[in-house]
Amino acid sequence: MRAVRDVKDIVGLLMRIVDGGETSVEEVEALCFDAEGALGAALNGAYILLLEFAFDREARQRDAALDARMRLRLGESLAEAARIAETAGAR
Repeated sequence: MRAVRDVKDIVGLLMRIVDGGETSVEEVEALCFDAEGALGAALNGAYILLLEFAFDREARQRDAALDARMRLRLGESLAEAARIAETAGAR
């Protein structure tokens, strides 16, 4: 069950950010998840995007277009992970 909770934690953070929230580097670094295959790759990609998002906070605050682009990428990452999870669940 820990793996499911870990995945829910990263998905929850992605949803919060896509919805206009913020995160810190420390919060992202505290995430851990254990997923394999395509879902693991998607979550690893999302993790890297979350770190970039957190590290670039000052730049995003000065540049609304950058903020919007980064949130869009995170939304796409979330959608990709959901698509993969749904496909895997249908098998």
